[in-house]
Amino acid sequence: MARYCGVANQVHYLGYIPNEDMPAIYSGAIALVMPTFFGPANIPYLEAWAKGCPVLTSNIRGIREQIGDAGILVNPNSVEEIADGIYRLWKDENLRKVLIERGKESLKTFNFDNYRNILKEILEEAKNSISKLR
Repeated sequence: MARYCGVANQVHYLGYIPNEDMPAIYSGAIALVMPTFFGPANIPYLEAWAKGCPVLTSNIRGIREQIGDAGILVNPNSVEEIADGIYRLWKDENLRKVLIERGKESLKTFNFDNYRNILKEILEEAKNSISKLR
């Protein structure tokens, strides 16, 4: 695809990156761009936020609740939305700064007590859904 778009010389496929190298990748990145149809998988977002890297990801259930206003949320089916989000992050330094600060604030909510409470809510919701099916 990069060759087709004429940007092959600007795209580098790194392949597998060892865990110990990830902080440097996040620190040097303009943004974590992770549109996905699956989620939530919060570890990449947390790693990015911890290294001051803004996030662009999918506006889907689960991810939307985790990211809130600390990232750009896009329709993963929309190439246009993804491209627009990347463009905004690339061009708008102020937007990146705002998202970095929001990410740092969001990161503070990811602790054991919060995790336990969220897990409890999820289990209660599942229990109620199952009860309604009976």
